[in-house]
Amino acid sequence: MVLRCELCRIEVPDEHVLADHTNGKRHQALLTARERFETSQQSSIYVSNIKREHDVNLLKDYFSRFGQIKNCFIDKEKHVYAIVEYESVDSANKCLEYSEEYKLHDGTRLKVKQRNHHEFKSKRMLISEQEFLNINKEKEIEQHGILIQLLNSKLTVDEQAEAIVHQEKITDDILKIREDFFKELEAMFIKYFPEAKLCLIGSMANGLATILSDMDFVLILNETYIEPQRILSSNNSGESMTIDENSCSNDADIQQHKFKRNASDGSSSRSLSPPLPPTSHSADDLLQMSIPDRLDYIRRLLRSYAAYVCNVQRIAQARCPVVRFCHKQQKIFCELSINNHLAVANTELVRYFLLFEPKLRSLLCTIRLWIKQKDLLGRGHRFNTYTLFWMIVCTLQLDNKQLPSVQSLAERANHKRQYGPWNCSIPDLNQIERNILDISIEQLLHNFFKFYSTFNASQHELSPWTGKFELKTSTTNLFSISDPFEHDHNLTSHISQTNWLKFQEECSLAIQILDESAKKRQNKSWGLSLILTRKSLPQKNFVHEPHYHQSQSMNTIEFVVNQIDEEEFQLHVESILKDILLFEQINYEMISKKRPASPSVELTPNTLAEQLDETLSAKRRRTDDDDGYISTPTTGISYSNEKIYFQVNYRTWQDRRKHKRSIENEHKDISTFEREKLISYKLKDDKDHHLEKPIYLSMDIKLLPLIDDSNKNKAQIRFEFQTNQQHQLFVDLTHFLTLYLPKMFTNQPAH
Repeated sequence: MVLRCELCRIEVPDEHVLADHTNGKRHQALLTARERFETSQQSSIYVSNIKREHDVNLLKDYFSRFGQIKNCFIDKEKHVYAIVEYESVDSANKCLEYSEEYKLHDGTRLKVKQRNHHEFKSKRMLISEQEFLNINKEKEIEQHGILIQLLNSKLTVDEQAEAIVHQEKITDDILKIREDFFKELEAMFIKYFPEAKLCLIGSMANGLATILSDMDFVLILNETYIEPQRILSSNNSGESMTIDENSCSNDADIQQHKFKRNASDGSSSRSLSPPLPPTSHSADDLLQMSIPDRLDYIRRLLRSYAAYVCNVQRIAQARCPVVRFCHKQQKIFCELSINNHLAVANTELVRYFLLFEPKLRSLLCTIRLWIKQKDLLGRGHRFNTYTLFWMIVCTLQLDNKQLPSVQSLAERANHKRQYGPWNCSIPDLNQIERNILDISIEQLLHNFFKFYSTFNASQHELSPWTGKFELKTSTTNLFSISDPFEHDHNLTSHISQTNWLKFQEECSLAIQILDESAKKRQNKSWGLSLILTRKSLPQKNFVHEPHYHQSQSMNTIEFVVNQIDEEEFQLHVESILKDILLFEQINYEMISKKRPASPSVELTPNTLAEQLDETLSAKRRRTDDDDGYISTPTTGISYSNEKIYFQVNYRTWQDRRKHKRSIENEHKDISTFEREKLISYKLKDDKDHHLEKPIYLSMDIKLLPLIDDSNKNKAQIRFEFQTNQQHQLFVDLTHFLTLYLPKMFTNQPAH
């Protein structure tokens, strides 16, 4: 027999489970919440016929004659009624039994009655930001399909880019709702801080917003500069916001978050945060508070007086502390920071560049949508719109100085602005002389993809301030681009190595697509519609290059080397793998001549390697008759008999440090290369480092030129593992090779 707990709204199988449940923490907490809820209703009165000029203090002063008031709040949306909650039920009854009129000093006659009683029900949490994004996912996919059809109907890539701008643009109706919401918040803050100014920043302020964009605000109380907090973090931010161009939004993500509320109804949650007196603190007093207290004051102010606001949170442990909240009806997720002058200056700078060069908007919207389809846009370790914007600006600054450096703009500014150590001056927006680039958007896209596909991120970083390459000062992050004003802040510190390498690979693929399919083709996808394909492409769209299926058993290692012949480089790498790590090379020529007659043939290292090759080849190649789709193709990759195959029998990548010191003491004058060989032989002699089953892998190599240094190449070494091997061994081995190969290559003796 199924039993039900009506309070918690769950079903249980029998009485014993129900008894355990009713003694549990959740049930007991809801019992307490229900009791508090019912007491709150019994001790509250409903007051109507109030006017706009009536505030909480006026009502509390009048009704306090009947007893001590615990809480009082006025309807925020329409300001037509109020709820007054007394400390005791007797006080509420005394007020209701009052025989005379409830008349205020201005002559207003109030109507008072007992507050309506509602049944207590436990409620689920309000919708979270991630749930909201998931709800819109299907609609977004449908709109993307419509966009692809529209792009195929255009005549040029430039026309396709303009269509993307129009598609991504937020609708006028939604824009009007957001503008009205901003005005309501602005009026509320000015009421309590007359000298303050509420600024809209990010994508909503510079016209780059989409329907899923957040709204970011800065409350400017005075000219005091608040230095960003130095938060020690590994940047392992969890979930995510669609980050806008707020210079601090990304760092606030170091706290995982969800928008939550109590399991009780709204009235009881309000009772936890009493309304604030309208003149509790001046702007100076607010800035003297600690960060948590300052944010808590703003949080309580929003809860008490801001219409349509819910799910208000303070995020104090972040580089830029913020208050997060949500628009109750439209599900607009918002952030508000205090005296964040750098974010305001950054928004104005972005707007300046968009007005200075109109093609920037089309370029950014196209690249943003492209990178979104590759699952590289968003929170966590991905790119965001603000970072992408400055990546685009840097390419144009470096390409024959098509855009000015931020430093040159600061020098030309008539009005100088200095916040802390940072010069945030820019010329007046009303005096911009537009710079129309005499180059197509198609070529600008090609230049962007080419630049970043070969960018040497290990040695250089980008600076919008100088508009030049800078020598890298830190090896902590793979890719670095400094904030245009706050020069010691890396905008890409959160981006993982995996996502950076994937981004570079996707840039290479985009160049190939633009080279092969930039002209309109009847009844076929072309141009940007191919670049924006979500995950896969029809094989018939590509005829020049073989296709490559990217699986979980693949790992690519990249590092920079001096200019070297590819064959010589391959010999060096082979020597490290075979002579030091004791990998056993398998001859492909022998494999191709001795194919197994049937699956029952005894498996040898050679036949296993051949099966590996056949499996990978089958995944890569399909005929034009196939209706299936394959992963986006990779250019310039060697296949089959050009690969090198290895069998790994020993865990020579583990516990090397244990033997390093003893080897160094015994052989003080040997080279690094010889020392590492001796360490491997010691590990080979240890039976604990013998693999129960060998690992089989293939390796291929390619060298790419660096656009910023003609004397160096970017080496890419790709390993593929047989997919039926143990996954953890792959992870350990590939992690080791990623660190070990670049280091050993620099110590490799000449052949």
